[in-house]
Parts: sequence; structure tokens; C-alpha cells
Amino acid sequence: MKHPRAFGSLPHVRYRPELTTCPHCRSPLAFSHPVWAKPIQFLDGITHLTNLGYRCPNPSCRFPRTIYRSAQAEARQIKGSGYGLDVVARIGALRFGEHRTRAEIREELRAIPTLQISERHVQNLIEVYLALLRASQRDPREALAQIVKDHGGIVLSLDGLQPEKGNEQLWIVREVLSGTVLCGENLRSASEDGLADLLRPIAQLELPVLGVVSDAQESIRGAVSTVFPKVPHQICQYHALREAARPLFEIDRHLAVQVRKELGGVREVAEQVAHDPADDPEREVVADAILAVKQVTRTNGVLPFEFAGVRMLDDLQALGTTLDRCLEKGGIVAFAACAP
Repeated sequence: MKHPRAFGSLPHVRYRPELTTCPHCRSPLAFSHPVWAKPIQFLDGITHLTNLGYRCPNPSCRFPRTIYRSAQAEARQIKGSGYGLDVVARIGALRFGEHRTRAEIREELRAIPTLQISERHVQNLIEVYLALLRASQRDPREALAQIVKDHGGIVLSLDGLQPEKGNEQLWIVREVLSGTVLCGENLRSASEDGLADLLRPIAQLELPVLGVVSDAQESIRGAVSTVFPKVPHQICQYHALREAARPLFEIDRHLAVQVRKELGGVREVAEQVAHDPADDPEREVVADAILAVKQVTRTNGVLPFEFAGVRMLDDLQALGTTLDRCLEKGGIVAFAACAP
């Protein structure tokens, strides 16, 4: 059985409805019961929110059983979720704005001390983000009218998020020139028929399509040729650059492994420093240097342009330059134990 998270003592915020009188009979609303109460994780901390429900006490009112709740409280959370809308928006921006993977998004959010989240929750909130995005969208033809006017048509991008095997795949269709998300669906398999069904509502908009960009896998090529038979289909430059850089990336990966292996001795130094007197000022300097070296070893690369090994060597060189400069100064006067 899954146990609920234990957050400890939390600040409590209670919301009342924005309406204070019944909209039908104008009687003052009276408290009925809490509609919901739960701790919610936001980017700036954890807060226990309660949405108080009110109803009309007038027995002659036509709607005495209607429960009125706070719209502000509802706007801060997602039903059935313990995360705030700001977390959902941040995950959506990282996934679709910066093309981060679930693991990379989780690592980004783990830097927030008060936020507890797993990769599974990241996937769930990506789906929540898409559902909210789809619900908030109007007819895209109005938003794309200026793009069609300026460029003569739109350019489509089709891409899928590949989760673990056995799970559904998240497929997104964007308009490249404006960045507008036109469609997002969970598909059990990236079959030609399934992707064609994803593209048909866009074809029904009757907007001129100048081209389609994708990673050009076989099922996508078949779906595009079925729905947009006369539209040029080009491989995504990002995918092309990623494949072109893969041999260099493998060489760099081996370099990064070698660098981490040679820096393995920093653990022994850290253990020695841990036994030094707590009031020794030199201990803090060495501990900071050890922390910097450990941070360098955590560097990861991302295709096509972020090479971990090269970046690690650059960071180590910068760290070495800093330490050499400190040694040239001959110590700090405030540290009695330091000598030139």
C-alpha cells in the first residue's frame, strides 16, 4: 500500500468563495463544509490549502443545495494531484520549450529542496499540461492567420516522447514558425494509421501547409504521405545534427569516464578533511575545492552539442587556475595557520 507523504508542519491557507451572497436570492452565504483540503507542492514551497464550501441558508431559495467554492483555490491546484499549477507549467516549459527528457526534468526540479517528485509524476504532469493546453486553446486558425499571411502557410512538426516500454507514447504536433501546439495525444503505438488520425484534424482546418518536419521514421512518412500527399517532408535538423554528432559524442563519453576515474581519489581526500578540526579555516577552503571537483564529475552530456568530457576538462582547468591564483597570493592574513 502506498503511504501518504509526510511533510511535517505546514502553513495553512483557507479560501472562501469570492461570492458572499447567493446569486439567486441575495441571501448571505453560510459555511457548509470543506470541499477539499490537502498539502500542495509549489515551486516556492509546500502549503496546506483548504477550499471552504458555502451554500445559501435561505430555505425558499431555488438552489439551496448549490455549493459555492473559491475560484482562486481551484486555480492553484489540479484535481487529484498534490502539485500546484506552477509546477505543471514549469514541467511543460522544460519538456516542450527546452525538449528535456523526464529524467532531466526530474533532476531540474530536484534542485528545489521542498519539491518531491518522481519520473512517473513528471509523466503524469506532462499529460496534465497537455490537457490544460488543449482545453484552453481556441480555433487555431485565428492564431495562425498572421503566420499564413506573412509566410503563405504553416510548417508542421511531429514528434513523440518515447517512455518506458509498455507505456503509451505522447505525440505532439506543432506549428514551427509560431511554436503553437496544434495537437497532443497519447498513442499506444506509433503506427501509420494512428499518426494519420492525429494529423487529419489539422488537415480539416484547411490551412495551407508548406512542409512537415519530423525524425522521418517510416510510420511518420507513411502518415504524412496519406494525409498531406503533396506536402514536402523534411528530416528535423536537430535529429540530423544529433545523428551526425553521435560518433564524437561516444568518444567524448569515454573521455568523461576516464576523467571521473582519475578524479576518484578525491573521495579519500574528502574523508581526510572530514577528520580535521572543525575550527580549522583551511578545512573550509579544501572542502569547497572538493565540492567543486565532485560537481565537475556529475557533468552529463546531451546530444548534439553538449559534450560532457570537454566541459569537464574546461571546468577543471578553471578550477586549477583559481587554486593556483590562491597559492600565489601566499594565504590569507585572517587565517593564522596559513603561511606563504
